[in-house]
Amino acid sequence: MISLEQVTVQRQGVIALDQFTYTIHHGQSVAVIGPTGAGKTTLLEAIAALLPIQSGRISFGDSSSATDSPPTQQIFGFVPDGITTWPMIRADECLELFATSSGLHGKQIDEAVNRTLEEVSLSNLRGHRIDTLSSGQSKRLLIARALLCEPHILLLDNPYTGLDPIGCRIIDRLTTNAQLTGRIILAAFNDANVPDNFTDLLVLNDGQKVTAGRFQPELFTDVKEWRIRLKCPTSAAQAAKTIGHLTHSSTVVNDDFFTCCLPTNRGPIEEAIAVLVKAGCPLESCTYDPPWPAQVLNSLIQS
Repeated sequence: MISLEQVTVQRQGVIALDQFTYTIHHGQSVAVIGPTGAGKTTLLEAIAALLPIQSGRISFGDSSSATDSPPTQQIFGFVPDGITTWPMIRADECLELFATSSGLHGKQIDEAVNRTLEEVSLSNLRGHRIDTLSSGQSKRLLIARALLCEPHILLLDNPYTGLDPIGCRIIDRLTTNAQLTGRIILAAFNDANVPDNFTDLLVLNDGQKVTAGRFQPELFTDVKEWRIRLKCPTSAAQAAKTIGHLTHSSTVVNDDFFTCCLPTNRGPIEEAIAVLVKAGCPLESCTYDPPWPAQVLNSLIQS
């Protein structure tokens, strides 16, 4: 468990996290969203003891960052947004160096390097120099570095940025498996385009928690309306008219698609879908447009 109590952090003399309180339990994967400067990266770095806290307390089970002993790399794995300059060494040599600095020895190092290279599908490139890897492969190497000591807590800064499809599937697998393994995952997102394999959503602004909850849109009751995009082949105009009594506004994009705003006080999205199905409209898909976490962010920040 991670418990933050009234935590304040400054960056270059400016308060970046302001009396922040939040608790994360084992098995939770939390997506953190917010505008630029909201404190997302600061939160990750404070938990990882990469930034000092000015006041408050960060506890990890029975231990606390208020003591003189910072969290160990066996507990944490941190994947930064990126690294501007890589050392001119091989991929496996890089992991060996970090494994050694993390306290592994001898056979442990070989096993950790082999395991993590396999986990991120880079075994075939272990002998390649890092500066010859693609950006997606380099980001996967960062993931491998974070997994060397099989950490209980994984901190990800913009995890999908710069990743190739293989890397995206790796992050998806890690977040999905967190509930089974008990690992805690905390991931910061700049674009609020969060996949649905996370268990929780945390919204920050100006270093403070705006709202938080399970990763289910219907639980964010402060949102007044949802914007959705529906596909009804050859029948978009008729479908828009069919649910007109439930919508705030609608726009027919073409014969197949229309978008609409559904006020939350007129019932859930499922009700609109049921009306369309009952009317015989050929509904093929219904999606949040933009993704619902982005709508939560826009609604709360603007208000």
